[in-house]
Amino acid sequence: MNYKLGISWLGLVIVLLAMLPNIFYFLFPPVNVPAVAAGGTKVLDIIESICRIGFMLLLIFLINDNKVNLRSPYLIFMLVFLMLYYALWIKYFAGGRDYQLLGQSFLFIPGPMAVFPVVYFFVASLWLGNLPAGIVTILFGIVHIIISYLSFH
Repeated sequence: MNYKLGISWLGLVIVLLAMLPNIFYFLFPPVNVPAVAAGGTKVLDIIESICRIGFMLLLIFLINDNKVNLRSPYLIFMLVFLMLYYALWIKYFAGGRDYQLLGQSFLFIPGPMAVFPVVYFFVASLWLGNLPAGIVTILFGIVHIIISYLSFH
């Protein structure tokens, strides 16, 4: 694959679409947060942050020369997971922003607020033909899901 540095406008839109609900999360923080919220270790938190920044930068600034297919199943799959992610955010805000809603299972999927965006970003990297972003997204996903699990169990 031939990559070049530049700005991938599709990559930028992909990142911004997933980050949109987080703006509202920070403007309207959760209620009923435990006094001592569980979570990952300092090392896991650092790895998660580095990987998050890494895959986002790769999606935005690393461009594959191949054209993207607007009729690709990847695009449809990606949009399904983005809509599921948005539905969970709507449920969270409509449910009074209760902290426990962030860790609630969806159907048979534990931790969907951690799983759905990871799947979205991974499939987006496949759609854009951005293998480095996909690899970093997998690393991010593993750590992100572990931290989310530790936060709610």
